[in-house]
Amino acid sequence: MSLNISMPPPTGKVERPGIAQRVAAIFGLAGLVLAWAVVLLPCAVWLLFSLVANRLQPGPARQQA
Repeated sequence: MSLNISMPPPTGKVERPGIAQRVAAIFGLAGLVLAWAVVLLPCAVWLLFSLVANRLQPGPARQQA
């Protein structure tokens, strides 16, 4: 008992993305990177500011037993 897989014969022409599709893909990727930068950059700045502000505040005094 064997498995026979029939493959269609390869066609002569291979479709390649045109220049318009490549440009659209580049703009799409650039848009995604820009969107993530717009979201993540303010979060990173806020986190950094928050950490620095917490370091500058005096902590509660330790109580000795």
